Amino acid sequence: MKTYISKLYKYFSDSKKLAFLNGILIVLIILLNLYFQAFCIPTTWALITALICFINSILFPFLEKTKFSVISSFINGISVFVYLYIILFLGNMNLVGLILSPILIGLFFFVPHFLLFQLIWKTLVRPKNKSSRLFAFSSILSCILVVFLISKKFQNAQKSIEAFKESNYKNLEKNFMTEKILGMHFIYHTRIEMIYDGWRPPKHEPFLVIGMWLNGNKDPLPIDLKTRFHLFRKFFPEKTFKYSCSCGIMYSENYHQDKMWNK
Repeated sequence: MKTYISKLYKYFSDSKKLAFLNGILIVLIILLNLYFQAFCIPTTWALITALICFINSILFPFLEKTKFSVISSFINGISVFVYLYIILFLGNMNLVGLILSPILIGLFFFVPHFLLFQLIWKTLVRPKNKSSRLFAFSSILSCILVVFLISKKFQNAQKSIEAFKESNYKNLEKNFMTEKILGMHFIYHTRIEMIYDGWRPPKHEPFLVIGMWLNGNKDPLPIDLKTRFHLFRKFFPEKTFKYSCSCGIMYSENYHQDKMWNK
């Protein structure tokens, strides 16, 4: 077994082969996600960030020995957070992946783990360019700061939501995070098990999810979906509440035909 792993490691030490493997794995998990909907349609900033990190993960084997290695390593630091976020969001599905591993399909659950380990090893543990470690650490520290700010934003939004409830849902401080909280469960999904009326909410906003994780991991506005839907339309009439694309192909028909959109 040890000899096999050593041969496999040596084989993928070749930049072209590792880049090809990363590319194939990333494309496959994106395609699987389109159907099985672990992650829904990312918000614009999340989509751009994910694409940059995915592309960089593919190109890094070529860049790590060039003058662009420090830039690529900086992005790797952000990618570490992206892949860690994916792993944490999958939650119990990591265990499902482990159970299904003997039939191979389960191994796809561990693509983020593989990419995370690879980036940590090649950027922080054994970097080709010693400066790369410094740039990776600087981006990691930047991400930690962003996470702290997200937590504070969510805490402030929780206070706004409490005041909203005390006003009998008449006065709401409208901002980025309160819009996300009010739109939970029919626009924004917050955990992989969150299913309503046979379909998943179509949008994925990591700032909302991270804010929840760091502040009790619960919905600050525990009201029924119908009430939530009408309150959102009242306070954010300019916002889209139904999307042309559902969370995933698997439940798209149920999403588009739900009677709630006609109320």
